[in-house]
Amino acid sequence: MRQDAWTQPEDDLLAKTVIANIRSNKTQLTAFQEAGRELNRTAAACGFRWNSALRHNYRNEIKAAKEERMNNKINTKIRNTNTNTAMKEDIKHMTEIDKAIDALNNLRLEFLNMQETIRMQTNKINELKIEISDGRKERPIASEDLDTLIKIIHRAEQLGFPKTIGHKEEPAI
Repeated sequence: MRQDAWTQPEDDLLAKTVIANIRSNKTQLTAFQEAGRELNRTAAACGFRWNSALRHNYRNEIKAAKEERMNNKINTKIRNTNTNTAMKEDIKHMTEIDKAIDALNNLRLEFLNMQETIRMQTNKINELKIEISDGRKERPIASEDLDTLIKIIHRAEQLGFPKTIGHKEEPAI
């Protein structure tokens, strides 16, 4: 017997690895590489052994693995569809929540701006009230000064000063 001859346990491991890869939708080359690492053989040697001696013995297992893979794909698509639908609904709700948050933030900013405007207008009103109050106090004093000035002008007229104050009369030539 050759030293590199395949044994039944090696054939079983190779077949098991290839069928598992078919079932999980991986390539046969990947299966040959995995089996080669386990058996200390090259991927090419595993591929040759599978195709030349083993594959025809495992037709039913290969067919069952392919059917299982197809069923898994269908189930995965259904799960993905359900997941996608749920995710779309979640995204829709999250978008609506984001819009509501943005609207609330805008209202908050508007409220703060209005508060600032009210504060500024209240300060302005208080300043104007103070000005009006100060103006009323000054007005009687100005009125008294005006009355005194008018009395002085009348007295000056009585004393013979001309009515036009500050204008020089030019001498006649």
